[in-house]
Amino acid sequence: MVRPNAQYNLIKSPGQLCPTLTGMLAGLLVLLVACTPPTPPPTPPPSPTPWPTPTVISVQFETAVPPEKTPPLTPPTSIPDTPALTAPQINITIWENLPEAQAQGLANHIESFQNEFPPYAVTQQHYASPENFTSSLIAGELEFDLALVSPVLLGNLWATEQIAPMSDFFPASFTKDFARVPLLGATRNGSLWGLPDTAGFHLLLFYNRDLVDTPPTTTDGLISLAQELTKNNQANNKGPRWGLAVNSYDPLWVVPWLAPYGGWLTDENGQPTLNTPAMESAITLYLSWQGRLTGIAPVATYEEVRHRFLNGDIAMMIDGEWAMAELARADKLNWGVALLPNVGEAEKSQPAAPLVLARYWVVSRKATGDRALASAAFLEYITQPEKQLQQTVQFGLLPTRLQALDDVLIVNDSALRISSSQMQAGRTVPPGINVEELLNAMREPLRGVIDGELTPQEAAEMMQNNVEN
Repeated sequence: MVRPNAQYNLIKSPGQLCPTLTGMLAGLLVLLVACTPPTPPPTPPPSPTPWPTPTVISVQFETAVPPEKTPPLTPPTSIPDTPALTAPQINITIWENLPEAQAQGLANHIESFQNEFPPYAVTQQHYASPENFTSSLIAGELEFDLALVSPVLLGNLWATEQIAPMSDFFPASFTKDFARVPLLGATRNGSLWGLPDTAGFHLLLFYNRDLVDTPPTTTDGLISLAQELTKNNQANNKGPRWGLAVNSYDPLWVVPWLAPYGGWLTDENGQPTLNTPAMESAITLYLSWQGRLTGIAPVATYEEVRHRFLNGDIAMMIDGEWAMAELARADKLNWGVALLPNVGEAEKSQPAAPLVLARYWVVSRKATGDRALASAAFLEYITQPEKQLQQTVQFGLLPTRLQALDDVLIVNDSALRISSSQMQAGRTVPPGINVEELLNAMREPLRGVIDGELTPQEAAEMMQNNVEN
């Protein structure tokens, strides 16, 4: 099954393994994080009880005592103790929708933050789903100062004017230190509405090192190598082996090839742009890889592709960044990862641009005064490069601070370095655009093309009609 990183709150759609986006894409980016029957999401961890209020530092001033040789001017009297001066408590509430281990990691950071900033008290709360958070907020059943949210929930909070722009708290010199693509996923109408905590969900090219010495850098090279690998294997009677495999019916696998032809899922104003020459060209390219035309890739589901790759029956596959953690547990497979190939001949090729989704910190519009100061202090603390890199070590999550992405921890790890480069070369959509709806609009028309029932032009027209109606 698709196993996008948990931070994207992804669930599966029935019928084909296709990552979707409500929750983040509940019901793409949690998982960020398909088309077989859905696997029930894990039972969310119980909402933790509020974390204990940190001990407030009390300062005791002692009454000065005159030197012994100086006689008292008046008979001595008892002097009452001076009351201790206590710092005022500033309480903020943080809501998250994290897996248990990541929620505990956040709790540890909160404890460290409170120790470093004693006047601030932070309460951590867990919400079961974006829908639950939204409905409870509208009903007045919860309040928040900070929340860690998916792109869909970010869009809902932006549309209902529940969050404040980051320019209220940070100068541009601070936010420019984050990777550009995740920032664009929280930018609308010239304002930034969230700080990216981690980013991913992008597709990559995985290959079997025992079969592929050097991964191709262009789609022309990809086709040539895949044809050679398939032909040689059949000639040697080694059984079924394919040079390439993709999740045939999932539109997420079509998206990376839109940008090279000058297209994307939406225009600058966030309006869907699925019926375009770029979409027709992307579908045509994608279709050309499927078995019935060139013989380099089988028409297969996600599970079939993963199974065959693990068994050594596929030389190259296109899969999500979440696959790295799963492949790392495959003892007998010598695998590598590379950037998606550029489209076209080497001299004229254009880079692929997969969809990138992120997880964001947002601030409530109601967090004003001291609560706003405390919220900003916590965001500056929790998004420090070293804090983000701790998430990389513990959970394999890509950081979003440029300094962290340039750290030796990322640069010296070949898989993380490739994933980081591909994430920064990808594209995203602005707040208020439900990616799940776009992908669902593309799903059945794509199936019609793969099954030979529709032309790419007809499919593109149907995709646009689906999203508009």
